[in-house]
Amino acid sequence: MTKLYDLSSVKSLISFSGNDAEAFLQGQTTCDVASLKSGNSVFGALCNPKGRAISLFHLFKVDDIIYMSINTELTETIIKRLKMFVFRSDVHITDQSNNYVTLGTESHAQESALLSLKPFAIYKLNADIELTHIILNANTYQQAITKNDLSLEQNLTGWHELNTAECFPEVTADTSELFIPQMLNLDLLDGINFQKGCYTGQEVIARLHYKGSVKKRLVGFQSTDAFKPGENIHLPDYANSIGTIFSCTEAKPAEFSGLVVLKVDVIDEHKLNLNDKRQLLIQPPKYTLK
Repeated sequence: MTKLYDLSSVKSLISFSGNDAEAFLQGQTTCDVASLKSGNSVFGALCNPKGRAISLFHLFKVDDIIYMSINTELTETIIKRLKMFVFRSDVHITDQSNNYVTLGTESHAQESALLSLKPFAIYKLNADIELTHIILNANTYQQAITKNDLSLEQNLTGWHELNTAECFPEVTADTSELFIPQMLNLDLLDGINFQKGCYTGQEVIARLHYKGSVKKRLVGFQSTDAFKPGENIHLPDYANSIGTIFSCTEAKPAEFSGLVVLKVDVIDEHKLNLNDKRQLLIQPPKYTLK
């Protein structure tokens, strides 16, 4: 049976309309907005001038309007920030969170069951990631779920575990502006276009790509101990932090899994014994780290 997760508490939608919407977003995001067409989606980041990811998002287009799926905690911040840069451009930014609901499922779910919901939009999070978002009209989605004899999972522990297993990042208020996109593997997840023109944070991101090397990467972990997003972790023999916790979910009592941005020279260590006696079992992503 197709398992659907109700992501309405964690995912919101912002619309961008007007003649300059595409050009405006092209100058604010890491992805190639010009490649966006009806039926596809693009993944990317909004960054500050230092190249740190304020938020991650997916863009899709319906009837010449561009929609941004974004973490609910950051919606107000992002709308306020982007409106500062509109100036005289023909761009209208609207919070659509009350009009649409986002569901999540594994990509191998029965396609006919998903299409029977008559979604406003549907897209995979990434070509190599087995997770899908379904966007439904907020006024009618409950009837569509009932009519098709489906059920919604309100407990999102399973969804967070699926994201962890796929090593797919979701920036929240706790991790906003902490990481350069490459540290979150966006260059490996088609979230950065290095051929497009300038955008906020582009200089730092491009310099790292062309002249440097990524010193930290996002990987999965398992542990019997709890960790907080944004928490720095240390090894006994290292003077500096070896990484920062990105996410952590308790699936069962004393069984935790999550993502951590870790120094690449310790990723190959299967088990990390931290200086506070906690342990991490490291799980590199299914996709290849460079």
